[in-house]
Amino acid sequence: MTEYEVVDVRTTDDTQVVRLCGEVDLTNAIEVRDAISDIVSPDATTITIDLTPTTYLDSSGIAILFHLAERLNDRRQQLRLVVPPNSPLQTALNLTNLPRTIPVLPTLD
Repeated sequence: MTEYEVVDVRTTDDTQVVRLCGEVDLTNAIEVRDAISDIVSPDATTITIDLTPTTYLDSSGIAILFHLAERLNDRRQQLRLVVPPNSPLQTALNLTNLPRTIPVLPTLD
């Protein structure tokens, strides 16, 4: 199984930030999905997934993000992603048009 870790979860005001480190692929996508689902707060209006330390994200990881955005939208919550411009994830995100569905920010600031 590919290594990943949810390294940080913090809530400020009405935003919860979940920082995901490592790689997300077919071998761990369900585990990653469940880990994120378990920690997402129903009280936060915005969930930000910080992918800054994430080094790899395949199509199963991207599918998780699309499904999470749909689920949160149903709960009247918004999903945002943090992906730096020089991240290796940018190509995959752009190929799937994910930034047209989920806001992608360059930093947490």
